[in-house]
Amino acid sequence: MNYSFSMPSILILIVVMGYYFLRPRLPIRLNRAFLALLVIQIGTEVTDLAASYLDDHYEAFPPWALWLFNLLYFVFYLCRIYMFFVFIRSVLDSRGVSRSGVDAWAFIVLALSLAVALLSPLTGWLFRIDGAGYHAGPLYHVLYVCSGACLLFSLCIILPCRKQLTRFDFISLLSIIAVLLAGNVIRFLFPRVIIMSLFSFIAILIIFISFLDPDHFLSERGHVFNLPAFQALLSECYRRRRPCRVLSFVLRNYTEHREIFGGKQMDEALERINRWLVSTCRGLSVFYLHNGVFAVVGLNHPDLNRLSDVLRRRFADPWSTSVGPLRLSIAFVEADTDAQHVPADKLINALMITLDDLGHAQDPKESRSLSDSIEEINRRLEIRRLLEKALEEDGLEVFYQPLVESESRRRVAAEALVRLRDDGGSLIPPDRFIALAERDGYIARLGEQVLAKVCVFLRDHDPEALGLQWINVNLSPVQLMHRDLPRRFMDILNRYQVSPSRIHLEITEQSMIDFALLRSQIDELHACGFLFALDDYGSGYSNLTRVRQYPFFNIKFDMEVIRNYCAERDPLLPGLIRSFREMGLSATAEGIETADMAALMQQLGCDYLQGYYFSRPVPPEEFIRQPRQF
Repeated sequence: MNYSFSMPSILILIVVMGYYFLRPRLPIRLNRAFLALLVIQIGTEVTDLAASYLDDHYEAFPPWALWLFNLLYFVFYLCRIYMFFVFIRSVLDSRGVSRSGVDAWAFIVLALSLAVALLSPLTGWLFRIDGAGYHAGPLYHVLYVCSGACLLFSLCIILPCRKQLTRFDFISLLSIIAVLLAGNVIRFLFPRVIIMSLFSFIAILIIFISFLDPDHFLSERGHVFNLPAFQALLSECYRRRRPCRVLSFVLRNYTEHREIFGGKQMDEALERINRWLVSTCRGLSVFYLHNGVFAVVGLNHPDLNRLSDVLRRRFADPWSTSVGPLRLSIAFVEADTDAQHVPADKLINALMITLDDLGHAQDPKESRSLSDSIEEINRRLEIRRLLEKALEEDGLEVFYQPLVESESRRRVAAEALVRLRDDGGSLIPPDRFIALAERDGYIARLGEQVLAKVCVFLRDHDPEALGLQWINVNLSPVQLMHRDLPRRFMDILNRYQVSPSRIHLEITEQSMIDFALLRSQIDELHACGFLFALDDYGSGYSNLTRVRQYPFFNIKFDMEVIRNYCAERDPLLPGLIRSFREMGLSATAEGIETADMAALMQQLGCDYLQGYYFSRPVPPEEFIRQPRQF
C-alpha cells in the first residue's frame, strides 16, 4: 500500500480542526454537519491507515483485529460520503433554498450499504478474512454505488436551486461534488493507493473556505457574533421550528455618546461589554449587531429574566476605559420565537426597529413590546403593497384644499394633496405612506403621478371659472435629489398642454440642507417657469438668510406657529410677516380653524389663509362644487 497521500492530509486536517475549535461556533446545523464531517473524516483516515497496515502484515496480527479495523473503515467510509450529502443539504437550508424529496432515498442507500458492511463478518459480502489475509467480497462495489448515489442526490438538490444561489455558492458546491467524484474514480482505478482521503480532504478545504470562514460571523468589536450570524441562527430556528429566546438591549443615545466621547473610547467600551457578556452568558450565543445594539440568544427557552437583572446591575456601574470611566444606560426587548409566530426576517426587523426607537427615545421606558413592532411592520408591508398597486394602476387620488385671499375671502388657489386608500376604501394617513415612499424609492413616481393628475384637472376644467390662479404641488426633499427632475416635470406639463405658471411648487425647510444641489434644481425649475413656496416655515431651520437666497414668492407658516401665536401673543410672528413683506414675499397662514384665527392672521398682514375653517382637502368633484367666496 502507498501511504504517502494520507499522512500529510491527516496532519493538515488536525490543524484545520484545531483552528475550527479555537473560534466561536454558531449553534446551527451547518456547523454541526461540518463538525460531524471532520470527525468522520479523521476516523476514516485513521482506520484506513490501520486497516491497510494490518492487511499488509496480516501474519503478525490476530484475525479479529483485521475484521475490526476493516469493518470500522468501511463504516466510516460510507458515513463520510453520506455526510457530504448532509452538509450540502445544510448549506441549501442555510440559504433558504433547499429542496426535499431525496433525503429519504439517500438515507436508504446508506442504510443498505451499512447493512452489507456490518453483515460481512457473517456473509463475506463486502470483504472476508482468511488465512491468506484480506479479500474483497462479491458486493465490494457497493462502496462506489453508495458514493455515486449520494453524489447524484447532491446534484439533484443543487441544480433546481441554481438560480437562487449565488454564483460563488453554486460553483463551490459543484466543485465539492467534482472533487469527490474524481477521488472515487481514481480509487477505483488504483485500489492500492490510499488517495480517496486526499480528495475528501480537498473537498473539506473547499467547504471550509467557501462556507465556514469563522470571521464571516464574528464581530469586529470583540469575540462575539455579528448581525449575519444573528440572522442565520434565527432563520434556522424558524425553519426547523426550534424554540429559542432572544434578549436584546441597546445603549441609549449611542450616536450622541460616540460624538461626545469619541470613537476610540466607545469602541473600547464595546469590546469590554462584549468580553463581559461572553464570560457571563455561558451556554448562550452573544451578538453585537450594530450601533450599540446587542443580543443574547438561548435555545430551548432558557430563563433570561435573571440575565436582564444582571445586566441592569452591571450597567448601573461605569465601564472603565483607558480614557476614563464611561456611564451607559440600556433598554431591553425580549422575544420568544414560539410566541411571535413570524418569519425570522420579520422578527429581526421588528427587533431592530424597536431597539432603534428605544435607543433614541427620551422617555425613561426600559423595555418595549415586540408584538407592537411586528404589527407596525405588518402595517408598513400592507401600505407598501397598496402603494405599489396604486402606482402601477394609476390609483393615487388627489384632493384639493382652497387657499383664500385674506382681505376678500375669495378662493384664489388650491393645494394638491395626494391620498391613498386601502382595500376597504378608507383613506390612509399621508404621513404613513409618503414617508414609506421616500424611504423605499417610490417618491419620484408618486410625485410625477400627482403632477400628472393636477395637469389633467387643469386641462379638463377652466381655472378662471373656478377662481384658481394656480395650484400648489408639494415637492419632496428626496424628489429634489433627482437631477433630471426639471426635464421630467416639463415633459408632463407639455403632455397635457399646461403652463408652468399654473403650478407652484412647495418645498419644506428640511429640503434646504444640501444648498448647492437645491439651488441648482430650483434655478433650473424657475427658469422653466415654475414659482416656489416655502412650506411649513417655523418647523425647521427658519433661516432668513437662506430664504433670501432662493426665488420664493410665498412663505407658508407652519400651523403650529399659527396656533402658538393665537394661544399666546408674541412679537416674533408679526415681525416675520413684516420682514417677508418688505422682501417682496407674500405670506400664507396654515391651520386656520376658527373665524377668530382668520381675523387675527388678516390683521397681522397674511396674504392668504388655509385651513379646516374654510375647507378640508376634498376630492375634485366636491372642490368644483364649493363656493368661490368664503
